[in-house]
Amino acid sequence: MAQAPIKVNEETKERIRYLAALIDTTQAEVVDKAVQEYAVRHADLIEKGIDRARSVLTAGDAAIAAHLLGQPFDAVQRVSGGNRRASGARA
Repeated sequence: MAQAPIKVNEETKERIRYLAALIDTTQAEVVDKAVQEYAVRHADLIEKGIDRARSVLTAGDAAIAAHLLGQPFDAVQRVSGGNRRASGARA
């Protein structure tokens, strides 16, 4: 399994290090288990995020751009020159 560094604050890094030492495992395993447990405990939030992403993606290019830019849909649509579908075809 390939490993990649993640950035956490120093306090979190120390907690991960202590937990790994206390339960005789690696820091990577502590983080893996924490992410797995978070996903299980917060499945409702994840489902809401999926629904939100699906809604943005099906709304077309201008909606995607507005979401990514943090701008109102109308402002992006006005600048983009109209309503365009996700496929790029004119509506």
